[in-house]
Amino acid sequence: MALRAGFAQSDITPPLGTEKAGWLQKIVADTVLDPLHAHVAVFEWDSVRVGFVSLDLISISAEQTASIRKLAEEAGVPGANLLVAATHNHAGPAVVNMWPTTCDDAYVELMIQRTAEAVATAVARLAPARVGVSSCTEGRIAFTRRFIMKDGTVRTHPKPHSPDIRCAEGVVDPELGAVCVKGEDDRVLGFLVNFACHPTHHGGDTCISAGYPGRLSVELKQAYGDQCVSVFLNGACGNVSHTNPLDPDYSGDMEWIGKTLAGRVSEMVEGMQFTGDLPLSSASTTVQLPYRDLDGPYGVDYKLAQPFRSKQIYAASWERLRKRIAESPFEEAEVQCVRLGEQTAFVGIPGELFAQLGLRIKMRSAVPRTFVVEAANGMVGYLPHKEAFERGGYETTLGGEWSKLAPEAGDMLVDAALDLLGRGQEITPGQVQWPAPNPE
Repeated sequence: MALRAGFAQSDITPPLGTEKAGWLQKIVADTVLDPLHAHVAVFEWDSVRVGFVSLDLISISAEQTASIRKLAEEAGVPGANLLVAATHNHAGPAVVNMWPTTCDDAYVELMIQRTAEAVATAVARLAPARVGVSSCTEGRIAFTRRFIMKDGTVRTHPKPHSPDIRCAEGVVDPELGAVCVKGEDDRVLGFLVNFACHPTHHGGDTCISAGYPGRLSVELKQAYGDQCVSVFLNGACGNVSHTNPLDPDYSGDMEWIGKTLAGRVSEMVEGMQFTGDLPLSSASTTVQLPYRDLDGPYGVDYKLAQPFRSKQIYAASWERLRKRIAESPFEEAEVQCVRLGEQTAFVGIPGELFAQLGLRIKMRSAVPRTFVVEAANGMVGYLPHKEAFERGGYETTLGGEWSKLAPEAGDMLVDAALDLLGRGQEITPGQVQWPAPNPE
């Protein structure tokens, strides 16, 4: 049985005058620094089709995902087999109403339509293909943004070189994963690229930009031709950023990050083994995530709160959240697993997953190459690991739309992901011998 694949992209740049998202303040775009796109990859093997959509947006709602999937059905891709993710780009338009920011409903409708058109184009381009998969470590780009201070609490984005910093709170996932797809003529048709780092370049200014994921796409197109489409799928980066408070001289600009990631992807292509024998599958489950107790220790009187904007914004969000909880004590979240063969899987999580939880999925998964995709098929807000709530910081501070779930929500999604992937044998310290025994 022969694998077929098709790639496409469409322009989803908003008009000037659109309000931007991701900064908890009203910002109106007056400049387009570089265009935004919907990037699509569709695979077919033995009449089974799966697809990936990557949008240069901060998020995609469950309702918007459903609309895209419905149109994808008409194009020939089962909606349940389509993973729809945002790159979590902070320099794009607001796609949901989050006071004081208002989304443009007409733009959202246009974005959905153009995304569906890209899916249809990718289906029309389905052709015999071979796939190579690899990964490497890249440790020069992403850094934890949460630091334990000398008083034991955590500050998110502390001042560079602050004398109150004790150490970084946690880890980052340095794995850069790449799926390269070649056509019969050996030309590269496109990539799936997975890396975990917040794209916040130009978030606080009035520019529209696709950030470093957009720059990565441009670099790979320049390297492999205009037909090459790069579908960037961001990893577990809820607490990971391209800024480093311990090294204020590090610039981490989006051009350098995009070029660096593209260079590492190109290096991996040279060592890939390609195959056209790649069984495909997709499975999903829905998890009911409990909301936080608004009057409990992590609620409105959270003693370790670190708000980033005015108390008015937070107070207004709490009132909206109380009304939502009165209607239902749970928020539904879809977890999706798309497999490319037996050795590779992409797991979609609908929120900003902390690196600790993403690594837990990878380390316990029965699939050797498991890539975690956040901001996929919806957005439930921040998903910290439980211990983070004991130290505080921005991500654990109650915010009606962006930080609202109970501390156990992240673990619930990890368990759901592992139920879909299967659990491999977890390595424990007692299983490791150091130094390694002499092979002779």
